[in-house]
Amino acid sequence: MELLYLILIVILVMTDSYLIQSYATEKKSKIVTNSMGVETIVPSMEVQSGKALSIISVSVVIFAIAATLVSGIVIIQPGYRGVVFNVFSGLSNNVLNEGLNIVIPVVNQVYVYDVRRQEYTMSGQAGEGVKAQDNDSLWSPTREGLQVGLDVTTWYRIDPSKVQSLHQKIGKTYAENTVRPAIRATVRMVISGFSIMDVYSEKRESIQETIIKKLRETLTQDNIIIDNLFLRDVRFPAEFAKSIEEKQVAQQSAERMKYVLEKEQKEAERKVIEADGQAKSIKIINEALANNRNYLEYLKVNKLVDNIKVMVVPTGTNTLIDLKSAMGPDAESVKPAVK
Repeated sequence: MELLYLILIVILVMTDSYLIQSYATEKKSKIVTNSMGVETIVPSMEVQSGKALSIISVSVVIFAIAATLVSGIVIIQPGYRGVVFNVFSGLSNNVLNEGLNIVIPVVNQVYVYDVRRQEYTMSGQAGEGVKAQDNDSLWSPTREGLQVGLDVTTWYRIDPSKVQSLHQKIGKTYAENTVRPAIRATVRMVISGFSIMDVYSEKRESIQETIIKKLRETLTQDNIIIDNLFLRDVRFPAEFAKSIEEKQVAQQSAERMKYVLEKEQKEAERKVIEADGQAKSIKIINEALANNRNYLEYLKVNKLVDNIKVMVVPTGTNTLIDLKSAMGPDAESVKPAVK
């Protein structure tokens, strides 16, 4: 729009210069006498002030009319909407959409609103958030009365179909006068219903969902849509942070002791099973010995290594097994040793 006004001014200045030179100047001649008394006729151009003033006045009027007509052309950029206020009839229900729009100059005033997704961040980090120069972290009491600090980011946008209602009820300061107070009040209300351990644990996601639900209920009536909310960082009091650290150390020790106890228990169970197996084995062997005295000799032979070729037995005892018949034809070359 400023460019159009600049173009109009340049065109009018050039036109005035041409008109004044063409119609408001008169050719005249002057007689000039030099130092030697010689008179010379010199042509000159005199501007007729009356005609020049008339041309300038007409140009000013034309510029005013053109500027007024140009002000009736409103271009709405992508992602924006225009609210029209008529000085006679008040706020119009007609919302200007993206692109070129024509309104009545002077009578209609247009207020442009951003309907794209916007972000409102309250953070304790320097240089971050809407109030970047301040510590804007949101501190809230928990169910126990302990204070927790929260960094909160909210995504929101204006309802494009109801932007004229927002303009009438709240105006351009909706972010500071409506969105910010609603976020702070809702977060504190929800956090106060949970313990500090809930905020610290995996319940934080559930807390976040509860805040989003209640915040939507609050801001919908003001024609503001909540897309999402993030609890980006949580700060605890120093004494709570210390207690959490001590609890984690104790929990790790308890887990380690539990592991040791489970290991010892399993080892004890293994020994019981092993002892029970041995007892059953002994019982079976005793029963076999009672039924068959040669079973003991069988067990002795069964314990011998596979490649034995010579067996030495005490004097007065019988050979346990016929090695010659057991080893086959190769036994001819082997002489048993008898003590």
